[in-house]
Amino acid sequence: MSDHDWKGVTNQILYGVMFTPQLDDAAASQMAAAMMERRYFGDGPDVYADAIAQAQRYTGLLTDDIETPHSEQGFRDFLRRLAGELNERRGQ
Repeated sequence: MSDHDWKGVTNQILYGVMFTPQLDDAAASQMAAAMMERRYFGDGPDVYADAIAQAQRYTGLLTDDIETPHSEQGFRDFLRRLAGELNERRGQ
């Protein structure tokens, strides 16, 4: 995945939680299930897991492209939770 592609993929995730009031474990679990089943997230779990890994290494803002009610730190924490859920579901 190129340097710019991962940002578009994480923007899909951010857009997907715009109306989610709490970015908690339950929200991460629900999104991971949707990714595994390719519901709303048709690229499949491997693409999202790779993008999340790249986002976690990125030092710039992740929430700058889409207006969101979630803080940068809140979204980063959600990505950490989501990565854990995806890894567990993918058997990693």
